[in-house]
Amino acid sequence: MNLEVNEKAYKLLDTIETERKIIKVEKNENSETSGEVIILDMGVTDKTKDAGDKVEYGIITAEAAMGGLGKISIQDNKIYVSILEHPSIATLSCQMAGWRFKIKDTIAVGSGPAKIAAIVPKETINRIGYFESPEKAALLLETNIMPNEETAKKILEKTKAKKVIVGAFRGDSMVGLINILARVVEMGFYRMDYLKFDTNKASSGEGFAPIPKLTTDIMYTSNDALIYGADVTINVNGWDENLTDKISSSSSPAYGRPFKDIFTEAGGDFYKIDLGIFAPAKITIVDTKNNKGYVSGHINDKIISKIL
Repeated sequence: MNLEVNEKAYKLLDTIETERKIIKVEKNENSETSGEVIILDMGVTDKTKDAGDKVEYGIITAEAAMGGLGKISIQDNKIYVSILEHPSIATLSCQMAGWRFKIKDTIAVGSGPAKIAAIVPKETINRIGYFESPEKAALLLETNIMPNEETAKKILEKTKAKKVIVGAFRGDSMVGLINILARVVEMGFYRMDYLKFDTNKASSGEGFAPIPKLTTDIMYTSNDALIYGADVTINVNGWDENLTDKISSSSSPAYGRPFKDIFTEAGGDFYKIDLGIFAPAKITIVDTKNNKGYVSGHINDKIISKIL
């Protein structure tokens, strides 16, 4: 099976018209790595701020993050995501942010199908069991500063691709916001995977989440939109009904408070937050084997009304 997720994502990102920084890496006595990294600047630097505000670019980058396997639309101040095939690959192998880069003194977070080529994170990629060795690879990078030559070299070394396109954007931009909210279905898959359910049993997934106002608190309110406002449906071939009550965010002891309060109480450390909170507000599992539906959680209108 060759889904060409890197090729599909590369073509999507290549349609974006913004400033491009091209870094060529040549072989030398210390390294056999060579290739070209094209970095799309979508609002990382001041001169491209307008690009970071474009909803269109947010949709393209978020679809590229899913390896071109998912479709995104925005209606009535909600983002809708539909993944009709290979949802486990689209979400956990491609879209889930799991590749960290140090650029100068800051940390940038990578997602997209280049993770498959790099086999990052190793356990997840191996568990899903889909691999690619592409000539061209595609990476999305949430960063406050533009990637440098050292970053480009690391990307080429890990992916072993000859050409990599990188969509770089700030987390507090419209492009960044859409990319976070577009993980609405991925959040359901992350939770199922965490509970050790075989996500390869899933045949499709879809969901939606409200779009909060773009403010300085967007890191918190975007999480609120997912934890308290996401509604996800996943079709699986054989469900473990013992997991039903555990797959929505309401199963977490941290549930019920704005994410900013949860984060502050944890001392600003994501790793000290109960992982059960990182799940959709409401999730419906449709077992195609017995044609039964299982519903967990609910939309929390009280918290959602405060972020819109």
